[in-house]
Amino acid sequence: MAAFLAHHAPITVVQTISGNTDNTRAINEKNGQTFLAGTPVAVDGTGNIIAWAGTGGGVAAVIAGVAMEDAHNLASSGAGAPSGFVGVGFPGTGTTFGSVPNESLAVNIPRGAPFVTGQIEFNTAIDDTIFEAMFDNSALGTSVGATPTQAMLNTQFGLTADLTAPIYWYVDGAKVTAGTNTVVELVEISPIDGLIPNARVRFKFLRSASQYS
Repeated sequence: MAAFLAHHAPITVVQTISGNTDNTRAINEKNGQTFLAGTPVAVDGTGNIIAWAGTGGGVAAVIAGVAMEDAHNLASSGAGAPSGFVGVGFPGTGTTFGSVPNESLAVNIPRGAPFVTGQIEFNTAIDDTIFEAMFDNSALGTSVGATPTQAMLNTQFGLTADLTAPIYWYVDGAKVTAGTNTVVELVEISPIDGLIPNARVRFKFLRSASQYS
C-alpha cells in the first residue's frame, strides 16, 4: 500500500446536483495571501478573502469556498479591485519586467501575463456543488495509505493541509468528530480511482461549515 502522502492534488469541482453551472463569487483579496488554486478560503472580518485557517479550539471555522486561482500576494487588500463605474486599477498583473523610460511608476507587462483584479474568484461552499479531493489520514504517519470505503459515504470528515509546499488540502480520515473538526460530507468515491489507497473522493460542504449556507 502507498504510505501517507506528503503532497496531494488540489480540491476541484466535479459537478453540481442541479446540473447548473457551479456557483462562483469574486471578493477582494486580503493583502499578503500566497495560497494556491484549490485551497479552501474564507471571508475575514474585514470582508476580504483569506486562506481558510482550518479547525481548531474545538470549533470548525466556516468556509466561503475553494479558490479558483492562486493568490497574488497583494501589497494592500483589494489592490486594483474595480468599484462602481471604475475599472480594474494597478497593479493589473503580478508579472512585470524592466522599467519604463521617464515613467518611474510605470511597468512593462509581457504579453499573456496573468490578470490581477484585486479579487479572488472561488467556487462557493453550497449544497449544490460537489467537490473532489484526495483521501488520506493524518493519524497514520508513514505506515500505511488511507483507503476510503463505501461505508464512509454520507458521513462527515475534516480537511487537512499538506505539511510541505506546495500546500494543498485533503479529506482527512482522522477527523470524524461532528461539530468539532468535520466540514464535509462524503457523497461518492471517484469512479475512476475506485477503492484504492489515497483515492479521490467527492463531497459537499456541511451547511454548518459554510459561510453561504
